This record gives sequence, structure tokens and C-alpha cells, in this order.
Amino acid sequence: MKRQRYYTYISERLETLANRIKTNGKLNVLDLNIHAESFFRDLLNIVLKFNLQSANTSTANTEAIDLIDEVNKLVVQVSSTATKQKIESTLKREKISAYAKLGYNIKFVFIADDAKNLRNITYNNSYNISFDPQQDIIDKVSILTTISQLSIGDYSLVYDLFVKEFGGAPSQVKITSNLATIVNLLAVEDLEEGTSTSVLDAFNIDGKIIFNELELIKETTINEYIPYYSKLDSIYKEFEREGRNKRISVLRKLTSLYEKELCKPELSNVEKFFNVVTNLEEYIVSSNNLDDIEEDVIEMCVKIITVDAFIRCKIFKNPEGYNYVAS
Repeated sequence: MKRQRYYTYISERLETLANRIKTNGKLNVLDLNIHAESFFRDLLNIVLKFNLQSANTSTANTEAIDLIDEVNKLVVQVSSTATKQKIESTLKREKISAYAKLGYNIKFVFIADDAKNLRNITYNNSYNISFDPQQDIIDKVSILTTISQLSIGDYSLVYDLFVKEFGGAPSQVKITSNLATIVNLLAVEDLEEGTSTSVLDAFNIDGKIIFNELELIKETTINEYIPYYSKLDSIYKEFEREGRNKRISVLRKLTSLYEKELCKPELSNVEKFFNVVTNLEEYIVSSNNLDDIEEDVIEMCVKIITVDAFIRCKIFKNPEGYNYVAS
């Protein structure tokens, strides 16, 4: 899934940045901290919906405050040093009194070290500025946790920011696949016209569903996509008339994906079914011959292909006497 690919890339880059900052700090090379401040400003604006800008460009500029959001009344200190002393030395600065009177909230963003232990400490907050250690101490772990819960749209924005800042987006080697060809053709079919299940034995199919403990998705998935069997079957037959083995290669790919799920005995058959769907969709999307098709249409086509493979005895066990074409 895209989320998994995004998270892997983002977490690796964030960890690399943290380690580089810590190493440079030991050498007293602090240039990276300055650049990281701008990066975290943009990251927090996406992830937490802030309107942060550099305090150096604000009329409210103050020592020890790096970022300010005048809309949400928020000031932020970005630091590589995660200690109680660091927090309290900031809280006691006289300028913090002015922010406190204006109703500002202060947050601390630690860009190198884990700050988990700092959230359970009581601090000397001299001017009583709004500050809750549980909510207002942010580190790479809490940032990654928040990112992992974002909508896919915001997730993509975060991913794009990391790619622009760090480069080296993971390259995806795209190949031509018969599955993508099938999806291209299925996507332009009028699925409301001419659907038929007359050649299928519903009793036999129900038996296979029960045998494989897939009753939970019988009505919502399997029966929902069975009517498109004839559309897909006609596409397969057209290729066979032309002497091309697309149907064989497609069904073998489905079998291969299913075999991998057999190695996961802890999963239910329903989970295995949807894992096949997910992995098949990702394989198709990574093909260089896939047309520009809406994501929901691709998902629909993938489910049609998967249910068809289920009917054709290519995935999941067959009860004794099962024959998908016997009507």
C-alpha cells in the first residue's frame, strides 16, 4: 500500500536527520540545525495544521523562540537538546511573560532525541504560559505517530515534502503486466449491460464459500462481483482466440499471491482474501502499461478478477465435487 511505502521512506529520512544532527552537535557544527528548523516548520504546518513562520521574520521575535503562529497563538522552540533544563531555561525568559499575557501556548520540538521521559515531569513555569508537557513536547516518535494516522491526502503532502527536502524517492521499477491489460479492458466495459451468471452453479459456489469460511463477505464482495464473471470471461476468450495466454498468466499470478497468504496461519480466510486483493492492486498499479484509471475503478476491477479466480478454483480450497461451470 502507498501508506506503507510512504511511512518507510519518511521514517528512514527522519531517523537519518536525527542522527546527523546529533553527530554534528558533538562536533559543534550547527548549520544543519538552522536548516532543520525551516523543515520542521513546514512539516508541522502540514501534520498539525499550524500556520508557523520563522520568529526571526516576525515583529514578535524573541530569543529561544524559533517559530510563531500568530493565528493560533502558538510559539515553538526547535531544539536538538531534550532536557528538563532546556525547557525550564526557556520558560523563565522574561519575553515568555508577554506571550503568556497574550494567551499564547508554547511547544517544544526536539528533533534529535526521544523526549518521552520529559512528558511526565513537573516544570517551573514562571509566567504560567499555556504548556502541557503531554501535548506540547514533540519528538520524532510523536511526529511519526501523528503522520501514520493522517488521511492519505495529507500523507501524500508529507511524503512530497520529504522528497523535495531530502530527494532520493524510492524508485519503482515498472514492468508491463497482463493484469494491467485486463484491467484496462475491463475498466471500459459497460458493466451494467449483459452481465450473466447463467453458466454458474450458485449452489456449488455457496458450498465453496462455506467450506472456506468466507460467509462474512459473501453478500458484500463475492456475490456483488459474481455477475461480472461473463464480462471478464469474454475478455479472456478473446485473448485465447488470438493465441495469447493472458488468462493463464493472470490466474497463475493470483495463485501465486494466494500461496503467500497460506504461509500466514494466524490470519482468517477473509483477511487472506483481502490481502490478495490489496497485493494484486499494488502489482497492477506498479505496471507501466496501466491506463489513467480512477483508483476506485481499479479496485473494482481487481475485485472482479479476484472473485473470478475464486470461482475458477485458482484460489482457496475446493470442497469435494466442486465444479464452477456446472449449472
